[in-house]
Amino acid sequence: MNQHLLDKFYQGECTPEEVKEVLAWFKSQEPSQEQEQHLAQEWEKAEQNKVEVDSLLDVDKTWRSVEASILSETESVGDEARVLPLRGTPWVKWMKVAASVLLPLGLLGLVALWYFNTTPAGKLMTMQTAPGERKTVQLEDGSTIILQSGSQVTYRQPFAADRRDITLEGEAFFQVAKDKRRPFVVKSGAIYTQALGTSFNIKYLPNDTATSVALATGLVKISQDQNHSRVQLAHLVPGEQLQFNRDNQQHRVSTFERREVLSWKDGVLYFKKASLGEVVQKIEQWYGVEVAVTGLKPEKMKEWSYTGEYTDQSLPQVLEGIGFVKQFSFKIQDNHVRLNFTAPMPMK
Repeated sequence: MNQHLLDKFYQGECTPEEVKEVLAWFKSQEPSQEQEQHLAQEWEKAEQNKVEVDSLLDVDKTWRSVEASILSETESVGDEARVLPLRGTPWVKWMKVAASVLLPLGLLGLVALWYFNTTPAGKLMTMQTAPGERKTVQLEDGSTIILQSGSQVTYRQPFAADRRDITLEGEAFFQVAKDKRRPFVVKSGAIYTQALGTSFNIKYLPNDTATSVALATGLVKISQDQNHSRVQLAHLVPGEQLQFNRDNQQHRVSTFERREVLSWKDGVLYFKKASLGEVVQKIEQWYGVEVAVTGLKPEKMKEWSYTGEYTDQSLPQVLEGIGFVKQFSFKIQDNHVRLNFTAPMPMK
């Protein structure tokens, strides 16, 4: 958090938008001993500088009043819907300092907005696909998610009143319904992709070092979580993708070939100059099998490259097509596949 912005906040000089930013940061913090002392100092300052209005003289009393009012409104809401408890949260002291600063400005409602979630939170939903399975998920706001094999999304249903948050592991294509009041944000590891109404593909695999976001239509903003702060990485326009390397924390934006990146959602298994390893990986994910390779010499493996595509075809059909071009035989037993590159016997 920018110290200058914090100083402005404590001096009561922030705009409403800056107040929201500071409160969001407060909410993510767990005060250290040094911060506890700083909070105590700020609290004393706030007590000394209170405005001389009878209804606003006691910050503690006003804060308790806000708590009681919101609690009475949410008593009928189930335990699962209460996102934050009224007592015991590590950042409650931050919020009380915020209340003391904002009270004279008539902005105490912003504190309540961030400290309490007064809109009943929906049920936490998790949708996932098994290896070899693809699934379309319809969301209550009209948005659609197409899940790639071995992927998972988690979200609240219904969404909150002010935002639509999704967490993704794996790969998915999002067709987002427009709603200017509720930004649509997908979290994939440390990467956040925000859209209002657009369509895009995100690939975030645990065993891969890269996270990629490819934009089909509309506009998205991509940011990275760095020490509880969002750092903007890029805005994408249609036809662009961002690739983020999780090892070195570097990213780059480039154009992409739609057929190569997006065709999977239409049932197309696509290869473009793919190495043997890439072909094996795609087949394993697409059909939910394990592939073993025998008989291919290392020097031949380095030269190996394959381009082709298959639409809604079975595993034997795909292996026959690739095997005809690359000269291998195959054997399928349950979910195990063996590719045999042993050279054929010479003709007599």
